[in-house]
Amino acid sequence: MFNRFLILLALSLSLQVIISCKTEETNPINSPVGSISIDVSNSRTFVQRDLNNQGKIVLIGQSSQSFTSAQVKFKNIVGGKESDWLNLAKEGSNFKGEFILQAGGYYPEIKLIQDTKTISDTVLSKTPFKIGEIFAVIGHSLAEGQPPYELTDYDKEWCEIIKYSDNNVVAFWGRLADKLKNRYQVPIRIYSTGIGGSTSEQWGKSALGLEFSSTLFDWKKRYPYSFFENKILSEVPKSGLRAILVIHGENDATTSLDNIVKYTGIYMDYTREILQSKNLSFMLARSNRGLNKTEDLHVQEAQNIMLKTLPNVVEGANLQSIVGAGFRWDGTHFNYAGLEEAARKWDIMFEPKLFTQMTPILRSR
Repeated sequence: MFNRFLILLALSLSLQVIISCKTEETNPINSPVGSISIDVSNSRTFVQRDLNNQGKIVLIGQSSQSFTSAQVKFKNIVGGKESDWLNLAKEGSNFKGEFILQAGGYYPEIKLIQDTKTISDTVLSKTPFKIGEIFAVIGHSLAEGQPPYELTDYDKEWCEIIKYSDNNVVAFWGRLADKLKNRYQVPIRIYSTGIGGSTSEQWGKSALGLEFSSTLFDWKKRYPYSFFENKILSEVPKSGLRAILVIHGENDATTSLDNIVKYTGIYMDYTREILQSKNLSFMLARSNRGLNKTEDLHVQEAQNIMLKTLPNVVEGANLQSIVGAGFRWDGTHFNYAGLEEAARKWDIMFEPKLFTQMTPILRSR
């Protein structure tokens, strides 16, 4: 009886050793804190998806551990499709690679190998990679937003609002990004580059460096357009872009119909020129106070003309339908309810067929 007990005990211990060995082989090995990092400034962690619902990301990183080879697996978190293990090029303590992934949001899992042994296997959840939709904004104060009215409760990991100034608020752009992310299961980035107090004419003239009178903007410095230009020229070649969202109208009440059409067309054409994309799309909101007064009617007519005659211009949100004290705290600018409604109005314009009409700019460097 005692011998049978010893035999069973030996078998049990052997089985535990086997299970333990298998667990050690298959479970990721947690690397020491700080041993692996991604060079975010030189990587391309957010890119515009192409017409095939894919995008090319660039991963550059380094490790304080010695290794002979490295691999990466992209684990899909928002939409997308998990990749196989992919080889990274090794250069000293650095590793890098370019990979085409299906649109979505991913965490990279980095595996370091010394000869044939895995020495580190780490999921870097603090450095997500994103292939999704990217937009920029042109417009006045409704596009820029005014404190304290902003909607800040949105998914900040997968929805990025990049402001041209740290003093700006996010207005309703975060809420719109959230809606689009949930609807299409891709990350969303919006360059919030609207400039308060500006008119369509000022944007067109400042794009070309033409003189105009303003107490807010120095035409010699090509303000307000140069604020927008500086941001998109530094960002879009790295990320790509789907379209530019336009909110102008309320400030155009004293601008003639002809000049609204003329100078809007000028800044659109100039933007296409500097981004080297002749087919870049603009989504033009129907934006005015919606009161059907004389100062509103010619703005509405100008926007009707532009939507019919300007090339690669598609209809954006119907903001002129958001009227009254319940939505605009001073008759012009949105309160919290107005911001929610503005996000909803933009969201409903993004039907799936719209993306087939807008040719994106893809990452060029």
